[in-house]
Amino acid sequence: MTSRTRLAVAALVLLAALGFLATLAFAVNACPAEAPGQPCPGAASNRAVVVALVAISAGLTVTPFAFLGELAVRRIVYRGAWARAARRGALAGAVLATMGGLRLGDALSVPAALFVVALAAAVEWLSVRRLDAR
Repeated sequence: MTSRTRLAVAALVLLAALGFLATLAFAVNACPAEAPGQPCPGAASNRAVVVALVAISAGLTVTPFAFLGELAVRRIVYRGAWARAARRGALAGAVLATMGGLRLGDALSVPAALFVVALAAAVEWLSVRRLDAR
């Protein structure tokens, strides 16, 4: 593993940590004037922003660890390793965003969650077969 790869992994982990800190800061300060008699006027949009921030941060967290996992298994960095890691991070973020969106819309159920996870697994399986088989 080169120093450039180490730097990229460290940068992505730090960026993910910064994303989670930004999510926490937004969630704490989104509606500071909320009182029992006066609810927050933008609560629905604030929840959507928190779900989006968490999905992005989770995708950024998964990407370097997917790369490191592939490196641990193969012991060498093959061409396309970062693309595969980015795809897996994007899938993880998409799954979290979908689950969060379904939860915000009160449509999340166990069968729907299992379907979302199975769909992401099928997309990854097909991507490995089609895109990485070259």
